[in-house]
Amino acid sequence: MANKIQPDRPPYIIIHYAEIGVKGKNRSFFERKLQDNVKRTLRSVGPGLLEQSRRIQSRLLVTLTAAGQERLEEIIVRLQKVFGVAYFAPAWRVEPELKTIEPLVLQLLRQRDFTTFRITTRKSERGFPHSAHLTNELVGATVVEQMQKPVKLKGADVDCRIDLFYQSAFVYCDRYEGPGGLPVGSSGRVTLMLSGGIDSPVAAYYAAKRGVNLVAVHFHSLPYTTETAIEKIRQLIRVLNDYQPRIKLYLVALTPIQQEILVNTDEKLRVVLYRRFMFRITEEIARREGAQAIITGESIGQVASQTIENMAVIDDCIKLPVLRPLIGFDKNEIIDQAVRIESYDISIQPHVDCCTLFVPKHPATRARLEDVLANERRLSVAELVETAVSTAEYEIIDQ
Repeated sequence: MANKIQPDRPPYIIIHYAEIGVKGKNRSFFERKLQDNVKRTLRSVGPGLLEQSRRIQSRLLVTLTAAGQERLEEIIVRLQKVFGVAYFAPAWRVEPELKTIEPLVLQLLRQRDFTTFRITTRKSERGFPHSAHLTNELVGATVVEQMQKPVKLKGADVDCRIDLFYQSAFVYCDRYEGPGGLPVGSSGRVTLMLSGGIDSPVAAYYAAKRGVNLVAVHFHSLPYTTETAIEKIRQLIRVLNDYQPRIKLYLVALTPIQQEILVNTDEKLRVVLYRRFMFRITEEIARREGAQAIITGESIGQVASQTIENMAVIDDCIKLPVLRPLIGFDKNEIIDQAVRIESYDISIQPHVDCCTLFVPKHPATRARLEDVLANERRLSVAELVETAVSTAEYEIIDQ
């Protein structure tokens, strides 16, 4: 079998996971979710790329079709963004015998430019006669003899790996890191308050990494803002589509509420009042979507509405839990992650959003709940919320 391989077209991908492996009786649930997400990812690259996908011995074993092997580079890029994947490796498969393993290792190494090497064996195949350590020594000795290359256990130019499982030997020299975390869809459904700024897409990334399924809610202030701001939100969701396909986006008009607050309430409390309405509306959308929490991009002290006192007053108006993945991040940390997930260049595009309109010069940073409630009694809160929810538009955005 070894003499028939094509070096740039490995027919298998071995996918390892870390956190899923320590789950208890519900481990199979997380494995199935990951398997489904991997299948969906391959379908997003193109049709007819996957021949088979199996859950075997704490791994996923993906078998590619000839078409899948040809599009391996695209598949690698996509798999690096599948939450739940610790790492993965395109691999070749031979019988678990030294006489088949050694020729394959030599063939793979001869196609590479390197000075030092090492062999790393993982063994979960009981029928194989040698230990992992002895296998390393035997195969390594053959490489030294045949190729005149030295072994280097730390910092070798190439690490050729042998995985012994499923009554087979899988051999590979390239390993790719995944993002870790839990498979999307394994931890319930949440609503995401998505602005056009830097923070909320990063919060969405970290929430999705914990396995939640996101429903996005964006507030706009048309006609004071433009359609450009909404198109920017669509672009951000397409970035998030790399991690979660098919994100539902609600577009909610905040303008009528802002106008009522502008006329009827104390200026310094406007920001807190805006936020309380946004939370109420998001909570109602969450209930309709079967979501169990609200996600925001807030971090402590970043702006006036994000002081501890103001967040407590804002949260008081709803019952659903509010999750803030970035609560302890500083701005530079958030920017660094935005760059990594490729949302930053979109987020910094200039636009006017609802949060920058009608903002007082000196907003309250320590609003008192009794003052906020007194101001809300001047407004038709329930009616304004119902109108905003009933007139909201939604769309599905996919890769």
